[in-house]
Amino acid sequence: MAAVSKPAKASDYPSSTITVTVPFAPAGATDLAGRLLAEKMGPALGPRARLVVENKPGAGSALGAEYVRRARPDGYTLLVGSASTLGVAPAAQPKIAPYDPAEDFTPVAVIGTSALGLVVPTASGINTVQELVARLRKGEGRDGYASSGVGGIGHLAASLFSKLADAPATHIPYRGGGSVPEALLKQEVLFTIDQIASVVGQIRDGALKLLAVTTTSRERSFPDVPTLQEAGVEGYELSTWTVMVGPKGMPEEIAQALNRAANLALADPVVNRRLTESGTDPRQDSTPESTREFLREEFARFRRVVETTGMRMD
Repeated sequence: MAAVSKPAKASDYPSSTITVTVPFAPAGATDLAGRLLAEKMGPALGPRARLVVENKPGAGSALGAEYVRRARPDGYTLLVGSASTLGVAPAAQPKIAPYDPAEDFTPVAVIGTSALGLVVPTASGINTVQELVARLRKGEGRDGYASSGVGGIGHLAASLFSKLADAPATHIPYRGGGSVPEALLKQEVLFTIDQIASVVGQIRDGALKLLAVTTTSRERSFPDVPTLQEAGVEGYELSTWTVMVGPKGMPEEIAQALNRAANLALADPVVNRRLTESGTDPRQDSTPESTREFLREEFARFRRVVETTGMRMD
């Protein structure tokens, strides 16, 4: 918990280091977004501003969210969370993630939205969604899929795929998004549905194969890759996102200052390019108010998907 007293007005802020909490292990998509913003937001906040990233993985990313939720609301402890953190976890595991993402935090900014990708090891020899479904049906649940943790977006996305495609598979959770591509490359699992940013390097070098994306429109960075609906999985639609929030009760002027800094950072050509290349569509127009409404709508949407899959884990 920060030891700095609550600033009285925005002109006093920041007077010490701001901690940006990422609730995942290093090297994943959310970690990339957090580090890019931490690097670029400082100049927009003032000459004394310094932001550092602190990784706090655990409990399907709820551990880091709970840490920020309970921190002093002075603007010195922030969370860069994903749909896993602020959508799936509280919808599927309310005892582990006992928070409402829109009401129990101070919204700051929407960083970006992303398609998820259905990915297999190239060495598996599987080249289409239909071939993967056939393999999973033949395996009758013995084949595994990887996720970055129980109750996260990857777990939910693959569970929904398994249900809608009638393709049984076993969930094998790993600790953080950085461990998922390694598990695929070692062929410990057959597939994953994950943020493209987490596996884009291995896709581009040919070690992993992107079979489909989860949105209803194709990913502009991979225009030749079909959507899951185009590949025959009717009714499949899911996306993820990254959002910055602070503890509930953060002064409005501090939230507004952070929002302006975040939007300026997202407009930076280097940040914009790196996020876009990793499969994230950066946002530069959110406000704290629109971010709160975004979180409300997304939380409701993930509750519906959790009900569809039956993945709620009390």
